[in-house]
Amino acid sequence: MQGAVPGLRERKKAETREALRAAAIRLFLEQDPSTVTVNDICEAARVSRRTFFNYFESKEAALFAWDQRLTDEFASKLATRPSHEPPLTALRRAMDDTMPSFAAQTGWHARKELFGVSPELRTKTLHAVFRLEDRLVEVLTDRIGCPPGSLYPRLLAAAIGSIFRSAFITWNPETGIEGLQALIDQAFDHLATGLAVPAS
Repeated sequence: MQGAVPGLRERKKAETREALRAAAIRLFLEQDPSTVTVNDICEAARVSRRTFFNYFESKEAALFAWDQRLTDEFASKLATRPSHEPPLTALRRAMDDTMPSFAAQTGWHARKELFGVSPELRTKTLHAVFRLEDRLVEVLTDRIGCPPGSLYPRLLAAAIGSIFRSAFITWNPETGIEGLQALIDQAFDHLATGLAVPAS
């Protein structure tokens, strides 16, 4: 039910996920990122390796703002959008509907600082972006009725990955999640107008 309060199990899972994220970000900022291990993160968050891998597939994945849980939610919301909506509109509304879950995360300033001092970590985000795109391709192919392997769903999914990545890199956490949402909206508007050069 929309607006329902999460149960105890869901709240505990969210707390564990955020504790792992916070520990990973702190350790990556304090140490050479290459020396931080999954065991270090687990020790800092006081959880087991098994628990860690229930949430993240690698130490770098714990740093990223967009994870598999959000990918699943985004794909699910896209699949339930009204069939009459144009694909880009449906993607935009599904993104809007997923943002509250994204906004519930913490540690934005530290995460942005980390990517600033360790730019090589940005390349690690590509795996999460490609995974998001692959999932969206599946939903879009079914929604649009394209033959499997068609270019159009792949192009749309890649555009969404670019929208989110570009907005996040441009975003100043001081503006809050509202600032990020505004950048995402601007990116969708630019795409809708064929990437026309904006007025000065």
